[in-house]
Amino acid sequence: MYLFDLQKTINVEKVINLKKNKIFLTITANSKYSNAKSLFIIDSNSKIKNTYINEAIRKNIPAIVTNKYQSNIKKIPQFLVKNLENEKEKIIKKIYKYRPYKTIAITGTNGKTSVSWYISNIFNQLKIKNKILGTIGYFNNGKKIKDVQLTTPSYEELCNYGSSNKKIKYNFIFEASSHALDQNRLGKYKIDIAAITNISRDHLDYHKSMMSYRNAKFKLFTKHLSQSGIAIINSRIKNISTLEKKLLSKNIKIIYFGKKDIFFNKNKKAMTLKIFQNEYNIKNLNLCTDIEIENLECAISCCISLGIKEKKIIKILNKISNPPGRLQKINYKKNKSTIIVDYAHTPDALEKILISENTNNIKPILLFGCGGNRDRNKRKLMGKIANKLASKVYITDDNPRFESPSKIRKEIIKYCPKGIEISNRKKAINLAIKNLLKGEKLIIAGKGHEKFQIIKNKKIKFDDYKLVKRIVT
Repeated sequence: MYLFDLQKTINVEKVINLKKNKIFLTITANSKYSNAKSLFIIDSNSKIKNTYINEAIRKNIPAIVTNKYQSNIKKIPQFLVKNLENEKEKIIKKIYKYRPYKTIAITGTNGKTSVSWYISNIFNQLKIKNKILGTIGYFNNGKKIKDVQLTTPSYEELCNYGSSNKKIKYNFIFEASSHALDQNRLGKYKIDIAAITNISRDHLDYHKSMMSYRNAKFKLFTKHLSQSGIAIINSRIKNISTLEKKLLSKNIKIIYFGKKDIFFNKNKKAMTLKIFQNEYNIKNLNLCTDIEIENLECAISCCISLGIKEKKIIKILNKISNPPGRLQKINYKKNKSTIIVDYAHTPDALEKILISENTNNIKPILLFGCGGNRDRNKRKLMGKIANKLASKVYITDDNPRFESPSKIRKEIIKYCPKGIEISNRKKAINLAIKNLLKGEKLIIAGKGHEKFQIIKNKKIKFDDYKLVKRIVT
């Protein structure tokens, strides 16, 4: 779209330095996403820092749309508007014409990435076009397009990622983080299906209380789920009646997974999947732990809510695999042991994976750490869980940021006396693998898909999975 045509789309009070032939394709308020084809939004009420404005200018933005003249910007075209939100909405509708057929958003403490990935797996197997956006990046029909900086970006970026430049039928799946929901980052974005995986302790350094954290999660349902939308709820979640009442008062349909509506039953002889009144025998499923099964129930519920035939889903369940950094298993052939790389970084996730990987009452070995400048109380909880549920524990560093790594490790070890302290994560992983005995399981937790270690304000290249593969092959 040409800058000259922008005046026909929005109500402009004044234009400064208009350059008619300049083109823009996207719109953003985040300097990190700005480029030579992106309109840059400056809201004078948000007190945007000059460093961000200068960053956007360095990236050759074609123009600025703002509600107050920016006197320190001389050469960039400025479109001055009275109501920035209204005019921004008009631009978004103009440039992002082709919206998804259906939009699915997943929230919850753990499992968001896996559920999104499983849904996309099902879609890809059934030749249903789809896009997913979240912690591990932006994908189109299973092909990775790019990494993203935030699990859930702002409203403008969601519209960009979710839209298409062609008139095609596709579904958009994204992860909705508690931070994004609390900060109203989703803006006016409406969704057709909202799912919640679980709720357990996380991000209390930001939310301060579990009540605040839960309420942030629930905004996905109370603020962004459309009137004709469907809510997918884990029936295992306790104290969720307030949300249920709000949804029922709006006549929003609820599908439960876990204990009713849609759930797996497994025993030593067989596994079945119950979908409402129908029950199916399931064979050769790649996903077998309780964590995987719970996330798969959620994914299946989302697909059923879209009207996908049950039997079609059943046929391709054995082709579903885990996303990068989520229960990624590496067989160590040298001594017939197993190494599992996982993103588990909360007490609940750590407890679940340790229980799930306990085979014949043989506890797995664990290597983990806790992040710096984050909820400190998690260190105590995770230390206790590790000490109780792991046979051996290696305590190392995991994104210490600006905190003393030694102090973080000591806070964990205080509640995990069996812990072996090794500061260097690479050395810790090497030693843990070297000490593995035949048939043992080693869980390397906390970083999963991450490709770096954050020390102070530096991101140092580090990949748990790649390191393990290098060691064992």
